[in-house]
Amino acid sequence: MPSNSFFDTDFTKTMRMPSVDVQAIYATQRKNLEALTEAGKMAFGGSQELAKKQAEIFHKSFEEFSEAGTSTTSYSSLEDATVKNAKAFKDVYQNALSNIWDLSDLASKSSTRSLGIINKRVAEAFDEVQGYFKPTSTKAAS
Repeated sequence: MPSNSFFDTDFTKTMRMPSVDVQAIYATQRKNLEALTEAGKMAFGGSQELAKKQAEIFHKSFEEFSEAGTSTTSYSSLEDATVKNAKAFKDVYQNALSNIWDLSDLASKSSTRSLGIINKRVAEAFDEVQGYFKPTSTKAAS
Protein backbone atom coordinates (compact mmCIF):
# COMPACT_ATOMS: atom_id res chain seq x y z
CA MET A 1 0.00 0.00 0.00
CA PRO A 2 1.58 3.30 -1.10
CA SER A 3 2.10 5.88 1.56
CA ASN A 4 1.18 9.50 1.05
CA SER A 5 3.14 10.59 4.08
CA PHE A 6 5.58 13.46 3.67
CA PHE A 7 8.15 11.54 5.71
CA ASP A 8 8.08 8.55 3.37
CA THR A 9 8.99 10.62 0.29
CA ASP A 10 12.43 10.03 -1.20
CA PHE A 11 13.45 13.56 -2.11
CA THR A 12 16.65 12.42 -3.82
CA LYS A 13 14.52 10.90 -6.57
CA THR A 14 12.33 13.94 -7.03
CA MET A 15 14.96 16.67 -6.77
CA ARG A 16 18.17 17.06 -8.72
CA MET A 17 20.99 17.41 -6.23
CA PRO A 18 24.14 19.08 -7.54
CA SER A 19 27.28 17.04 -7.75
CA VAL A 20 30.08 18.68 -5.79
CA ASP A 21 33.67 18.56 -7.04
CA VAL A 22 35.47 17.75 -3.80
CA GLN A 23 38.87 17.87 -5.49
CA ALA A 24 38.23 21.47 -6.54
CA ILE A 25 37.40 22.35 -2.94
CA TYR A 26 40.60 20.66 -1.74
CA ALA A 27 42.61 22.51 -4.39
CA THR A 28 41.16 25.84 -3.26
CA GLN A 29 41.97 25.13 0.38
CA ARG A 30 45.51 24.04 -0.55
CA LYS A 31 46.01 27.31 -2.46
CA ASN A 32 44.59 29.25 0.51
CA LEU A 33 47.09 27.58 2.82
CA GLU A 34 49.95 28.27 0.42
CA ALA A 35 48.97 31.94 0.21
CA LEU A 36 48.77 32.23 4.00
CA THR A 37 52.16 30.55 4.32
CA GLU A 38 53.67 32.94 1.78
CA ALA A 39 52.07 35.94 3.48
CA GLY A 40 53.39 34.71 6.83
CA LYS A 41 56.89 34.38 5.43
CA MET A 42 56.64 37.91 4.00
CA ALA A 43 55.45 39.26 7.35
CA PHE A 44 58.22 37.44 9.21
CA GLY A 45 60.83 38.75 6.76
CA GLY A 46 59.42 42.24 7.20
CA SER A 47 59.56 42.00 10.97
CA GLN A 48 63.18 40.81 10.79
CA GLU A 49 64.03 43.72 8.51
CA LEU A 50 62.26 46.09 10.89
CA ALA A 51 64.13 44.69 13.92
CA LYS A 52 67.45 45.03 12.10
CA LYS A 53 66.68 48.65 11.19
CA GLN A 54 65.63 49.39 14.79
CA ALA A 55 68.91 47.97 16.08
CA GLU A 56 70.88 50.11 13.63
CA ILE A 57 68.94 53.21 14.66
CA PHE A 58 69.38 52.46 18.36
CA HIS A 59 73.13 52.02 17.91
CA LYS A 60 73.48 55.22 15.89
CA SER A 61 71.28 57.21 18.29
CA PHE A 62 73.27 55.96 21.28
CA GLU A 63 76.47 57.17 19.62
CA GLU A 64 74.94 60.57 18.83
CA PHE A 65 73.69 61.04 22.40
CA SER A 66 77.08 59.99 23.77
CA GLU A 67 78.84 62.53 21.56
CA ALA A 68 76.42 65.25 22.56
CA GLY A 69 76.90 64.42 26.23
CA THR A 70 80.70 64.32 26.18
CA SER A 71 81.08 67.49 24.16
CA THR A 72 79.39 69.62 26.84
CA THR A 73 82.55 69.70 28.94
CA SER A 74 84.62 71.40 26.24
CA TYR A 75 82.66 74.68 26.02
CA SER A 76 84.12 77.95 27.24
CA SER A 77 80.88 79.50 28.50
CA LEU A 78 77.35 78.57 29.49
CA GLU A 79 75.97 80.50 26.51
CA ASP A 80 78.27 78.68 24.10
CA ALA A 81 77.34 75.31 25.63
CA THR A 82 73.61 76.08 25.49
CA VAL A 83 73.66 77.13 21.83
CA LYS A 84 75.83 74.23 20.68
CA ASN A 85 73.88 71.66 22.73
CA ALA A 86 70.59 72.99 21.42
CA LYS A 87 71.85 72.52 17.87
CA ALA A 88 73.21 69.06 18.65
CA PHE A 89 69.99 67.91 20.29
CA LYS A 90 67.96 69.44 17.46
CA ASP A 91 69.96 67.31 15.01
CA VAL A 92 69.45 64.22 17.18
CA TYR A 93 65.72 64.95 17.37
CA GLN A 94 65.42 65.42 13.59
CA ASN A 95 67.32 62.18 13.02
CA ALA A 96 65.02 60.39 15.44
CA LEU A 97 61.98 61.74 13.60
CA SER A 98 63.45 60.66 10.28
CA ASN A 99 64.10 57.21 11.73
CA ILE A 100 60.51 56.94 12.93
CA TRP A 101 59.27 57.77 9.45
CA ASP A 102 61.64 55.19 7.95
CA LEU A 103 60.45 52.51 10.38
CA SER A 104 56.82 53.38 9.74
CA ASP A 105 57.37 53.20 5.98
CA LEU A 106 59.16 49.87 6.31
CA ALA A 107 56.36 48.40 8.43
CA SER A 108 53.72 49.72 6.05
CA LYS A 109 55.43 48.22 3.01
CA SER A 110 55.81 44.86 4.74
CA SER A 111 52.13 44.80 5.72
CA THR A 112 51.05 45.86 2.25
CA ARG A 113 53.03 43.04 0.63
CA SER A 114 51.58 40.43 3.00
CA LEU A 115 48.03 41.69 2.67
CA GLY A 116 48.43 41.89 -1.11
CA ILE A 117 49.09 38.16 -1.24
CA ILE A 118 46.03 37.42 0.89
CA ASN A 119 43.79 39.81 -1.05
CA LYS A 120 44.80 38.26 -4.36
CA ARG A 121 44.12 34.78 -3.02
CA VAL A 122 40.70 35.73 -1.65
CA ALA A 123 39.66 37.09 -5.05
CA GLU A 124 40.86 33.91 -6.77
CA ALA A 125 39.07 31.71 -4.23
CA PHE A 126 35.75 33.46 -4.88
CA ASP A 127 36.22 32.79 -8.60
CA GLU A 128 37.03 29.14 -7.91
CA VAL A 129 33.74 28.55 -6.11
CA GLN A 130 32.06 28.49 -9.52
CA GLY A 131 33.93 25.30 -10.33
CA TYR A 132 32.79 23.42 -7.23
CA PHE A 133 29.65 22.07 -8.82
CA LYS A 134 29.84 19.57 -11.62
CA PRO A 135 27.30 20.15 -14.35
CA THR A 136 24.36 17.77 -14.13
CA SER A 137 23.57 15.73 -17.18
CA THR A 138 20.41 16.71 -19.06
CA LYS A 139 19.77 13.01 -19.84
CA ALA A 140 19.72 12.16 -16.16
CA ALA A 141 17.19 14.89 -15.53
CA SER A 142 14.81 13.60 -18.18
